[in-house]
Amino acid sequence: MVEHQAHAPGHAALLIEESGVLVAGDMLSDVLIPMLDLTDPADPIEDYLAALRLLEGVAGDVDVLVPGHGSIGGPDQVRARIDRDRAYMHALRDAQVSSDPRVGPSAKPGWDWVGGVHARQLQVLARRSGRDGTPG
Repeated sequence: MVEHQAHAPGHAALLIEESGVLVAGDMLSDVLIPMLDLTDPADPIEDYLAALRLLEGVAGDVDVLVPGHGSIGGPDQVRARIDRDRAYMHALRDAQVSSDPRVGPSAKPGWDWVGGVHARQLQVLARRSGRDGTPG
């Protein structure tokens, strides 16, 4: 069990070591951006980055990645998705325009609503930090 506070309090991933399967819960999706718990945590971005570091610590033991949303990935996808989620979090933290393929016109069909999630996260984080809510 890899417990963390990234997506929600008490969120967790499950590593089944014997078979090399990581059930990532609501993380490491190929279609859904990281969704933060914006209700209370003092630093939801750092909580998410810390969870990514935990998952990175077990990534070498993973042959199959099972996210809560999107497609299953092989061993080559685990680190790639961690890297993509980390890059998204850094862009969100720095209020930068995201080049993430899960947001905007490159989103997979049926997942275009993810751009709205991204915009809301930017607004809430900007309000918390005193910025105007527009990416730099």
